[in-house]
Amino acid sequence: MTDRRAQQQRMSWLLDGCTVAGVSAFVHSYPSWINPWELTPLQWVVGFTLIRGAITIYDHLVIFLVDCSNAKLLPTRTTGKPVRYVDLDRTSYVFLTINSLNEWVFVQRLCHFLWHADTIPKSLDEVGVANTLAALYVMFVVLDVCYAPCHHILHMPSIYPLIHKHHHRQHYPTRGYLDAGNEHPIEHMIGTLCTWAAVLVAAYTTGAHALTIFLFFNVHAALAMLNHSPYDVEFGALGIRYSVANHEMHHRKFIVNYAQYCMWYDHVAHTFADYEGPSDKQALKRAA
Repeated sequence: MTDRRAQQQRMSWLLDGCTVAGVSAFVHSYPSWINPWELTPLQWVVGFTLIRGAITIYDHLVIFLVDCSNAKLLPTRTTGKPVRYVDLDRTSYVFLTINSLNEWVFVQRLCHFLWHADTIPKSLDEVGVANTLAALYVMFVVLDVCYAPCHHILHMPSIYPLIHKHHHRQHYPTRGYLDAGNEHPIEHMIGTLCTWAAVLVAAYTTGAHALTIFLFFNVHAALAMLNHSPYDVEFGALGIRYSVANHEMHHRKFIVNYAQYCMWYDHVAHTFADYEGPSDKQALKRAA
């Protein structure tokens, strides 16, 4: 092992150790943070199990519906030559387990917020354009305004090996949720905080309806799964451009396309890259 790699490993252990200690101390001081509904231990475990089952079913349902829509595969998946595929390792299973716990806590806190916040309309009589369509737009835009620069920071050379590198083991994502959620818990927490920011901004600017926030959460989850699938899905409107091909380029090139829905940040930061299929690479080789 080189000195540089050994130093990175020590830094990784130090970061992970400090994170575990910090989270443990926080949960010990504020136990209601992970159990806002004051569930019994059995109820908490049963709820976690049900959520895991629901997410698994939802992941397969999303892929099934896309497959039924006759969506094309990304060009890199149609050459007849298998793309680089990496199996889940022990670290992947540890991260997926920790992140699944974080997701369960997030679901609890989101539902608790929607149920108890006086500022969140819940009646069907209160549904309007501002708290539905406008609120959805605000949430997707704010999510990327927060997420894209954080994602870019995670690619800084001094930080990348410690946190985000694990997620990039898979250059050609294909497993949906398993590839989307296979990331360092710190990165996963950053993602959930960005989602929280999107919900809060929409709630306090457009009066987002509870049903709208619920819809946003489910659509965001589905698109995150699709972003790590082999399907060439793309759509957009009003400055929002969702493209699985864009995210595949990020996994292949590492330093491009940091945003997910609004590529504004990448255009401003000059990190946007159009999709390059196999034919594009062959053309470049012939021209060289």
